[in-house]
Amino acid sequence: MDSVRGTAFLQYGELLAVRGASMREYLTPHHIDLGVVGNYERTCSYKSLVHIFEGSAHALHMPEFGMELASRQRTTLLGPLHYLAQSAPTVGDALVAVIRYMHVYSQSIHFSLERRHGQALLCFKNALGCNLVTPQIVEKSVLQGSLLIAELLSGPFQPKTVLFRHLPQASQAIYQSYFNCPVLFSQEHNVLVLHAEDLQRPCVQFDPVLHDIMRFYLEANCSANRSLHDQVAQKIQMLLPRQRCSLDQVAVTLGLNPRTLQRHLAEDGIEFEQLVDRTRRQQARQLLTNTALSVAQIAQELGYRRTTSFCRAHLRWFACTPLEHRLQQMPNR
Repeated sequence: MDSVRGTAFLQYGELLAVRGASMREYLTPHHIDLGVVGNYERTCSYKSLVHIFEGSAHALHMPEFGMELASRQRTTLLGPLHYLAQSAPTVGDALVAVIRYMHVYSQSIHFSLERRHGQALLCFKNALGCNLVTPQIVEKSVLQGSLLIAELLSGPFQPKTVLFRHLPQASQAIYQSYFNCPVLFSQEHNVLVLHAEDLQRPCVQFDPVLHDIMRFYLEANCSANRSLHDQVAQKIQMLLPRQRCSLDQVAVTLGLNPRTLQRHLAEDGIEFEQLVDRTRRQQARQLLTNTALSVAQIAQELGYRRTTSFCRAHLRWFACTPLEHRLQQMPNR
């Protein structure tokens, strides 16, 4: 779905005003109502947003437009994802949580977290395709990833380097002023490169109660207009890390009697245990491919008390070990 929350426009009007421009003249051609601006409850076309930002940079002769907007917005545009990240135990946990629920903010934005050669890579792409050059939204999104990490640490943070697929839009000095690290262009991917140990650094506002509340809220938001089967799978995914994933507890979160839930699943030819196993399998593939979590951390995320139990299940699912699976999914660089 080509949409993004209206908070993507936070500080946009203020930045235009500094340059003597009016926000209305940029929004009207794309049929975007001013009431969308800054409103998390309303959405607009992601493609239109990208074209507006690219056009603004060109019209204002401001090649650093995307980065400047990101520095003004910080991470408040993410709404509940902002609080989910803040309340996570570590930077790595926060990034994984945001990646998992990013579709609540926009289904057109895709981040992944990988570990390569002792480094952590926060990779960005969007649904517009790799052949469309959109430097403003790319630079804005990657910088906001860096700003989020700095906020989680509430202190100095310096990436190792930043990689962009496009050509430089501004001077190297301007990029250095925003990212505080080397920035390379004409690369294969858009990547924020971190030190591997950065993922283990604790979030200063860690709050397990708030983290659970935000996770439940986002799960409930995701469940709207979805089938019972999908809702059950989502509840399983939510409860697995707490090692409290039973038919009774899933039924409670859905407001159903356990027998009623079991009957509905049986009508679809599904057993609860099979759904748990299927959900674990899907999550294992996703976490091994798109995150830098260790095998032990993934085992915990999937609700296993012992890593060996997860490894046995993984061998049954994929006929290989988790590490072998991760290596198989790793594209050549």
